[in-house]
Amino acid sequence: MKLADRMNNFPEYIFSVLDKKVAEVQKKSGRKVLSFGAGSPDFPPSKVLVKKLQEFIAEPGSHMYPGYGAIPEFSQAIKNWYKKRFAVEIDDHELFPLLGAKDGVSHLPLVMLNPGDEFLAPDPGYPGFLGPALMIGAKPVFYNLTEKNNFKIDLSELERKVTKKTKFIWVNFPGNPTGQVATLEELKTVVEFCKKHKIWLVYDNAYSEITFGGFVAPSILQIKGSKEVAVEIGSFSKTFSLAGFRMGWIVGNRQLIAGLSKVKSQVDSGMTKSLQKLGAYALDNFDESWHKKMIKSYEMRRDTIVENLKKIGLEAKKTKGSLYLWVKIPDECKDSEEFTGKILEEKQILLVPGTAYGKNGRKYVRASICVNIDDIKNYFD
Repeated sequence: MKLADRMNNFPEYIFSVLDKKVAEVQKKSGRKVLSFGAGSPDFPPSKVLVKKLQEFIAEPGSHMYPGYGAIPEFSQAIKNWYKKRFAVEIDDHELFPLLGAKDGVSHLPLVMLNPGDEFLAPDPGYPGFLGPALMIGAKPVFYNLTEKNNFKIDLSELERKVTKKTKFIWVNFPGNPTGQVATLEELKTVVEFCKKHKIWLVYDNAYSEITFGGFVAPSILQIKGSKEVAVEIGSFSKTFSLAGFRMGWIVGNRQLIAGLSKVKSQVDSGMTKSLQKLGAYALDNFDESWHKKMIKSYEMRRDTIVENLKKIGLEAKKTKGSLYLWVKIPDECKDSEEFTGKILEEKQILLVPGTAYGKNGRKYVRASICVNIDDIKNYFD
């Protein structure tokens, strides 16, 4: 008996591979590994939200199938949030709840791609942008985010790489893994590019509320006419530290929203009512005080990690957004895989090799700032 041929089209997810390596090193060394790996938001969620979830779970009928699409409370909260936060009007046909942002990332390719189609993806970029499309038999065409262009999009490169087979482009700012941010004016040029070539634009805005130094992340939907080509993915995981509950949303082009809704009707039974109510409450009662404490915590840890990375020969720049540092390795090191392997074995410190995010990551590593600050000095000294 054989598995499907498509199983040869994509690799095992990077953090699944790294978890196995960490387990081996911990068993061999007898010491817990200090992980700068997955960006799992560890700042405790608001106690108010935890209490509210308990109330929503206890409500009659919360255990039953939620139905497909958004309940009225969730729908209205998304519309309120976009109007208040971005001055963008959203209607009921332009939004849909997701079981975490990755739900949208993994299922949208089924809506847009046929075997043999092409799509534009960032290098370096979030690995989740690739796997589902490769399963279908589509082809990623990479655009470069490099130090030379300040890890931002070069429109002239996109013009060279778009073809008649190109169906859409992934765009992600604040970015994973680079931590780079983009202004509304910069994003406007990408929207115009997509309109010109009649391709979709999927904007991963999961880190919109994780920014530093006074930068405020925009929404792609703030650009006039963007709904003609674009959808935007949002996440409760980062904004409210609710990663384990798998809560997110997608807004924008109604044709893509309808297509995703149809796909998801076949693969799940919708987001639990209690979680939709929790999401609605969180958006409608945004806790500014809690949010400021979360950002301050991540900013302090970011700065501490930058200082301590110097002890292993790494010079890191403080990023303006996301939960990551994108760090160049010493020139004398062959590549990021060799460097991270050595640090893991010798110091029991896990950094993610940049090659996990594309060929442009060969001389880089990614460090998550979701790390217990009390542990850092013990491992770097």
